[in-house]
Amino acid sequence: MAKKRVLLHEDPRWLPFCEEYSGDAGRFAVEVQGVDPSPQQLDLYCNVSVSRSRTSVSSGHGTGKTTGIANIVLWHMLCYPQSITLLTANDMDQLKATLWKEIGLAVERIRRGDHGWIAEHIDLLASATMRIVGFEDTWFVESKTANDKTANKMAGRHGEWLLIIGDEASTLSDTVLTTLRGALTEQHNRMLLTSQPTRNAGFFYRTHHDLSKANGGEWVNLTFSSLESPFVSDDSLRELWDSYDEDERRIRILGLFPQDSSKHMMSLKVAESMYRRGRIINNDEPFGWLALGDVASGEGLRDKSAIVLARVIGYGDRGHDARRVEVVEIPIHTNGIRSNRIAAAAVEVGEQKDGITYVVDSGGLGITVCQDMEDLNQVTHRVNWGNPCFQNKNKDRYLNLRAQAMHQAARAAKEGRLSILTAEHRNTVLGQSSRIPKTFTDKGRIRVPPKHSVEWEGMGSPDLWDAICFAFLENVVYIPSGDGGTCQRNMADVVASEAEDLFADV
Repeated sequence: MAKKRVLLHEDPRWLPFCEEYSGDAGRFAVEVQGVDPSPQQLDLYCNVSVSRSRTSVSSGHGTGKTTGIANIVLWHMLCYPQSITLLTANDMDQLKATLWKEIGLAVERIRRGDHGWIAEHIDLLASATMRIVGFEDTWFVESKTANDKTANKMAGRHGEWLLIIGDEASTLSDTVLTTLRGALTEQHNRMLLTSQPTRNAGFFYRTHHDLSKANGGEWVNLTFSSLESPFVSDDSLRELWDSYDEDERRIRILGLFPQDSSKHMMSLKVAESMYRRGRIINNDEPFGWLALGDVASGEGLRDKSAIVLARVIGYGDRGHDARRVEVVEIPIHTNGIRSNRIAAAAVEVGEQKDGITYVVDSGGLGITVCQDMEDLNQVTHRVNWGNPCFQNKNKDRYLNLRAQAMHQAARAAKEGRLSILTAEHRNTVLGQSSRIPKTFTDKGRIRVPPKHSVEWEGMGSPDLWDAICFAFLENVVYIPSGDGGTCQRNMADVVASEAEDLFADV
């Protein structure tokens, strides 16, 4: 006859285990998992361990936040009888790829350690669920995508030992977090929120301000800076710091909320500086020519077609090879040219320039213009800037090519790498470039909100600034012109060099 399996609560080692570790998640990490937590992680463990704790963590890159959550999940499940832990986030795939991977690693660390016996009571499932063997319906960890429709169902879970964890909480709606907070009705219930601080509004933001203990509330708010994390090397920090602008540094490195000024890509003051700096590319440098085109129907609607003629040099976003752009001429900005005539008009603009490359929006009516340009044997780069970025560093930093190009154009303007040498349509450029809205995704990636959303504050399509920003797309190459004298390179050299740069971090 098979021997009956001993359940966790029947194991004589369990109660002493609980007495040892239930009040100290940090000690659990050190002695049960055998890890060496950072001071930031220990601060997190200390605050979560308190009965009825409410803890909110605003974090930069590489602080060990995900590993810390995994330890807390296992600590809560193994140290409290018939405990329930709810994990919620906007992106379930991301939750599985990051947090549940760390949970799996943590279980294996426990299995190999001095308390390996307790790991035998854990049933870790592929469905982003974990439970204590024999208590499938009453002692478990589960994951749910959080939205206004599912929040009430999640809040229906109750128990003496209930822990709710909201990951990337800055993007969770107030309805979700308020509803889940309302489910914590018993004495030992806990709640933990973690996120990059991507917006200055919402429940997560409030836990660091008016709902914090410092302001009479119940939330302990912690800020984890990458600068204080032992998991991020000095070289990595230096590279990130140099790569990011001020707003990104606050969010992605310092763990601080964005400044109010960050709602636009650039200020009017920066935009005006583009008209004051004059030439930034020397005649003896191997620059190239771009004709940048945004396409409208040409039937009197609000949108206009724009053709911008620009000199360009460089392929990086910082350092000696950072891209520099001079807007030389804006020969077309009108809604009076039908889209089927744009190609011919663009060729007429660029035919006097050596080796010019046409960079044209291929969305909507633009696809026909691109085809016409190609039929005319012109070097044409099609722009689909709703697509994700190609380079890994930009995939992590930007939602799509639109955000990448617009942010890099704004950065170039701030750093003196974008100059406008013509006064044509000056007021339009200033009005459009200084009002491009900027927000952040739940992963701290820069995004440009959809047109006509509230962030645009009623502004129409920024067609002229769109065209200028095409020059800063990560995959736009140029042909060095003969004007560069001895510095001229042939097209094969350019393509070979660019291929190396584009694939450098893939």
